Amino acid sequence: MCHNRGYGQQGEDFTQGGVTDMKKKIPGYIGLCLLVLAILAGCTETQPSEQPVVKETDSSNTITVAVDGSTFLPDATKSIKRDFSEGLTLKKALLNSGLVDFTADGKRIQSVGEVSLDSSLSWAVKLNGKDIDPENWGMELHAKDEVIIYVKAADSTGEGVAYQTTLLKISGGNIMPDLNRQYAGVYIQECTVRDVLKSSGIVRMSENNKYVVSVENVVPRMNQRWVIMVNDKELMENGLDMKLNPRDAVKLQLTAS
Repeated sequence: MCHNRGYGQQGEDFTQGGVTDMKKKIPGYIGLCLLVLAILAGCTETQPSEQPVVKETDSSNTITVAVDGSTFLPDATKSIKRDFSEGLTLKKALLNSGLVDFTADGKRIQSVGEVSLDSSLSWAVKLNGKDIDPENWGMELHAKDEVIIYVKAADSTGEGVAYQTTLLKISGGNIMPDLNRQYAGVYIQECTVRDVLKSSGIVRMSENNKYVVSVENVVPRMNQRWVIMVNDKELMENGLDMKLNPRDAVKLQLTAS
């Protein structure tokens, strides 16, 4: 019995002491929980000031320079934006575009990208939809102006005429990797590969017009030759008489024989 009473007394003391201690500790537990919740809330809350800010390009202070290949050179069509600055002229914008090379006298466009035109075609420029003659390319631009470089037939008297072209590509291959040019001209019905080469102004043929002697003054060495291809397929010996279709591409590539 003494043993049972002793056990009962200890249990009574434990219960009373535990309740007393718990009453004392509850406010502390509540405070600690509130502190933890506050810390967690602070960690998970989105901080707007810490978010990266992505600024869109201010289109009101730019100009657009575009190439419109149209039916002549559809693959050449592209558009870029450049920052506008006071005093910027049309000609300077063309130069800054990185798309245009001028002739030595600076009076006309010689090539756009790697593409030059034969005498049947010419590069022209429009500003906000209006044709601008070369003598007026010194005019100053305004923000939001749109400059368009396009191709027109040399004998064209009006717009809306759907011309088609043939393309002559020049490649130095592995021998002259820096030699890469393209020349476009108006497609002529029934024209042959030989016709395109002879009319290009950059290809010199043999006296019998059967072989290519030089291209852009590059004469092959003893172990080299100019390979002629149409749409990336090499021609046979009698291939120069092959008749072309609109947008066919004739290619001359310098290779080791």
